[in-house]
Amino acid sequence: MIIYDNVKKNIKITIYSKHKNILNNIVEEVEKEGFKTEQFDNIDKLLTELEKGKIKILIYLFDEKEELEHLYKFKEYTKPIFFNNQDINIEALMTEIVYTIKIIEGEQKIDFEKYKLEIVGNLVESISHKIQANLLVLGASQDVIKLLSNDLKDDVQKKEILDSLYGKNITALDNSNMLLQLISNVTSLSNESIMHCSEIKQIILEILDEYLKNNDINLIIEEKIKVGSYICGPLNDVIFVICRLLKLLIDEKQNEIKLIIYEDESNWYFTIDMKEKISDKQFVEKIRRFIVYIKNVRSKIGEKQISLIIKKIR
Repeated sequence: MIIYDNVKKNIKITIYSKHKNILNNIVEEVEKEGFKTEQFDNIDKLLTELEKGKIKILIYLFDEKEELEHLYKFKEYTKPIFFNNQDINIEALMTEIVYTIKIIEGEQKIDFEKYKLEIVGNLVESISHKIQANLLVLGASQDVIKLLSNDLKDDVQKKEILDSLYGKNITALDNSNMLLQLISNVTSLSNESIMHCSEIKQIILEILDEYLKNNDINLIIEEKIKVGSYICGPLNDVIFVICRLLKLLIDEKQNEIKLIIYEDESNWYFTIDMKEKISDKQFVEKIRRFIVYIKNVRSKIGEKQISLIIKKIR
């Protein structure tokens, strides 16, 4: 399963036992299944990492149940799997790991769907206001036309005013049509879509419009796609993730941000360039939990650059 495999590759399993020989044996068994691991035999170091919220799945191997009491308060930070050192069933342990990953996968999907609903709701509200403004322009034009037909005798002056109103009406209709098309694209139920780069740019700017204004950010979006070329793939999810990343960066007080959309023979790239390094130590985790299960999309994260990469399907 693609989602499970992606989550599996991006989650590190933490294993604790105060007995090094048992610890080494369990680490070996877990890594045989393709999982990344880290190990602790010192409870104080483990507790420190738990408090930082860095541990997602913890296999805690104990001798006596009393040892578990001080760990229960950390359940909000991790998914614990408890086994007695003297009674470890590897098959049962692997089942618990898979079950726990499924829970994490479900939580990530729910978080992402909630975020998408919030974004779509905000976008619909923003666009509805803009369409109402366009309708007001059209309504006002009709009123003026009525007045012109009754009051103005000068045909030249009347023609000039009518031409001006016609231009404004066409602009208002084009804007309304564009906004409705954005809503149609963003609310599409299809997992795969095809868009021109300019459409993607418009959607991103529309989603972030108020956020950029409120934070006085000038977002630069550069397009380096072949003329007449379209991008295809899970574009709605990619757009939502890009907007999420940009919001996180703005919250980090990154005031110089550039999004570059380009391609090569194998991939399309959505690359965010920053002037400052990312200071939030949990930033990468925040990104990956939104990206990890999107089909045909991977991420590349550096100190001043983040890329979402869509594989071209031939």
